[in-house]
Amino acid sequence: MSGGEKSGDRVVAGRYRLLDRIGAGTYGTVWRAVDDLLDVSVAIKEVRIRAGESEEASADLVTRVEREARAVAKLREHPNVVTILDVVRDGDLPWIVMEWVPSTSLAQVLQERGALGREETVRIGLAVLDALVTAHSAGIIHRDVKPANILIADDNRIVLVDFGVAAITSDPTITKGIVGTLAYMAPERFQGARALPASDVFSLGTTLYCAVRGRSPFARATDAETVAAVLHEHPPPAAHTDQIIGTILAMLDKNPLTRISAPAARSRLAEAADGSPCQVSAPATADHGDAGDEFTRLVGAAVPEPAQRAWHGEARAGRAVGLLLILASTGVAAAPWSAEIFVNLPDWLRISALFWSAFLGCWTIAFAYLFSRPDFLSIEPAGISYRCAAENFTLTWEQIRWARVVDDHLEIELADRTQAPRYRARRTPPMSATGTRLVFCQLTDLRGASGAGIERAIRSAIGTAS
Repeated sequence: MSGGEKSGDRVVAGRYRLLDRIGAGTYGTVWRAVDDLLDVSVAIKEVRIRAGESEEASADLVTRVEREARAVAKLREHPNVVTILDVVRDGDLPWIVMEWVPSTSLAQVLQERGALGREETVRIGLAVLDALVTAHSAGIIHRDVKPANILIADDNRIVLVDFGVAAITSDPTITKGIVGTLAYMAPERFQGARALPASDVFSLGTTLYCAVRGRSPFARATDAETVAAVLHEHPPPAAHTDQIIGTILAMLDKNPLTRISAPAARSRLAEAADGSPCQVSAPATADHGDAGDEFTRLVGAAVPEPAQRAWHGEARAGRAVGLLLILASTGVAAAPWSAEIFVNLPDWLRISALFWSAFLGCWTIAFAYLFSRPDFLSIEPAGISYRCAAENFTLTWEQIRWARVVDDHLEIELADRTQAPRYRARRTPPMSATGTRLVFCQLTDLRGASGAGIERAIRSAIGTAS
């Protein structure tokens, strides 16, 4: 990484001698420094507080920096994430000491060399996806994946840096407003949604598209035009698409619910790099008129059909019981009036019969409503949906750590532990079992559902091998 502004002889915390300014992140400046105690090079991040900032805002910024250190420290063993070495205080401000990675950012490479080849793009994509999958598993969302935050080390190692705006699901949200780089942010972020793992996937998809084409698909002359492009425009399709481009386009799906997941994208990029056949879903192009049709025509030839949706409806026995309940409640509700054909009922008995019929009629309506909305289980690329007792339950793959069949029950482990309590009050599945594990449904309640079939559908939907 090329050197920048010189710092003179400033020493931080009596130990780290600053040398060159090598970059600036969202909340601070990064310097190359020397650890005078160990005589080794390090990178050290300085907090930057704007003049006139309130004490509360300054305290929030310091908290953010310390949160970044906690976030990256959880990933210290990962080769594609910069390693945190220390957090020190100099005056009232914390400084994050990181490993020094002699490198060039992907942004610099693209500026100097232009578009990259397919092989190099895939190598970068696989490394960053691997880092993101690990981060998401630890409850960390980066929120600012872009070429400037991806380093290509002199030893060819790929490193994801600058978790300064990372969201940690176990911590309260500190950052106020929209944070990140507009041209690389996911559409749902502009619509007020909290950052999801799917948001990082979109940002990386934008980055990889930029690497392949040499320019950002959404960057425009003004911020307003950039936001509009992210929300409403599809990237210009390549003249010759292949499985790699198809995977990148699947990462750019505007809808986070149907966007390819990080594990599936990693699997498909690896398969494409190995020359193996892989299935890639192109972003949905409905409601986009002729431009959408052209997009589908260009991409569709290179992208096979997505994994088939597995759907299992309510078992016939359950439907028969429902119909029997409707008929029984209807018959019992009508019984007093049928009896009046043969016996003249007194007025007081007619009033009782009226209440009786109204009560049973309500049950008939309830049974008819449930009968008209039969239970089902659906497993598809977007996630898992289940309807029980006319109540719908839906989980996207980003919300699921794992799903498997145990003793004729489909069990799901939630990726976000903070979401588990909302299921505990439910009397119908999915019911909370232990921790974040949900007993999602019982397979014997569904027609044609088998443990082996469900597990095959799950593997197919998330794009992993058996």
